[in-house]
Amino acid sequence: MRSRSARSRFTEADDRTRYGESVAADPEFKQKVEELLRENEVLLFMKGTPEMPRCGFSMRVVGVLEQLGVEYGAVDVLPVLDPLREVTGEISDWRTFPQLYVNGELVGGCDIVEEMLETGELSQLLGVEQPSSLEAPTQPQPSDPQQSPPLKLG
Repeated sequence: MRSRSARSRFTEADDRTRYGESVAADPEFKQKVEELLRENEVLLFMKGTPEMPRCGFSMRVVGVLEQLGVEYGAVDVLPVLDPLREVTGEISDWRTFPQLYVNGELVGGCDIVEEMLETGELSQLLGVEQPSSLEAPTQPQPSDPQQSPPLKLG
């Protein structure tokens, strides 16, 4: 649970961001994000959860990861959207979601991930076999074994 002072700090940062002012990410929050990146070989920052994506692009990236059968961590960005934008902007110069990281490095968003799947680059990066036939992403089932429980940042 965030304290009232932390909430107001994020609100002020959000206002400055909307009006084009540069805002430094909260150092403690940035440290939590960096820790998650170190602890998860494959980490997806997404809107919603793998079981219940709240954005079509997030759903498509989950579908790609499920096709590859790779184990991954997932973070629902919606509860901490603006502070997380600041942190990912500083870490990888990327502020939109979803974002897929492998070994702490940004791979990209939905379009890049899908393109890398089609070319076989993503399979190679993840060290998994390229599927013989690629399927259009579908809504993941709650019992999918590859993904870890949703990770929390706040």
